[in-house]
Parts: sequence; structure tokens; C-alpha cells
Amino acid sequence: MNSSANTPNSERETLKLGTVLLDGLPGSLLTDQAPEKYLVAVVFNRRAEPEEADFLTGTAVKERLRSAGYPDVELNVVNRRLEISNTSLEELRDGLSVAIARELAGVEQKFERERVARNAQFRKEVDAESKRSEAVQLLAQSITFDPARIEAPH
Repeated sequence: MNSSANTPNSERETLKLGTVLLDGLPGSLLTDQAPEKYLVAVVFNRRAEPEEADFLTGTAVKERLRSAGYPDVELNVVNRRLEISNTSLEELRDGLSVAIARELAGVEQKFERERVARNAQFRKEVDAESKRSEAVQLLAQSITFDPARIEAPH
């Protein structure tokens, strides 16, 4: 089965953008009636995890895109698509696509760091529980019900 919903985060395929959905583009492109800015939908290689979608649509990404010269661009994740509002194919070709790709790389790095930290914390908790369990077992094994081993009361 190749479903990302059933795949642990450690084995999750890197989120990438593929092709522009042509049927969502204005029919008047490359004519005198073409809008200057419009929505461009791009297909992801897989469904974005909720945390990834939140990251991509969050204020930090918006601020970085604004700083990179794209103040009006809005990102929205819908199913397996990234909807890029207030842009154009030319703007995407001339640099916005690279800026968005950098953000995608950033989201992957962020979630990889979080995954490594979660795994380290999990291992730490498992080790602590193993030591505690071993100590309980040793304590329980030290108890004897041998009447010959009666000690004087304290």
C-alpha cells in the first residue's frame, strides 16, 4: 500500500510540487483581455499533512514571500493542490516558483528536525521506563518468603 496516511513520518515522501493545472487558468491568457494576476493551482506529489499545510499557509511564509518581492501572493492548500493566488505564470517562471520551492524545502527540514527530536525523546522515555521496570523487577526478586530469613525488628 502506498498511502501517505498510513506511512509513518519517518518514511514520508518529501512534499514536492509538480505541474500547473491548466484547466484552472483563465481562458484569456496571452490575449489583451488577460488578467494581470490570477490563481494558479499546482499539484503536489502527495497530500500535504495538516502541519505542512499550516506551515505553508502561515504568516512566516507569507512574510518571507513578501520580503522576497511577492507582497500580494497568497498560498492555500486544497486536497493535493497548492493554490497560489494573486500571481501569474510569468511571475512564477521568473522566480516565485523558486521561492515557493525553498519554502517547501524549509517545511521538510523543519519536520525532519521535529521528527528527530520526537524520536530522541521517545527513546529517552523508553530507556527510562526500561530502567524503572528493571529496578521494580529486581526489587520484587529481592523479596523472599523464607521463614529462616527472619530478621530482628528494627
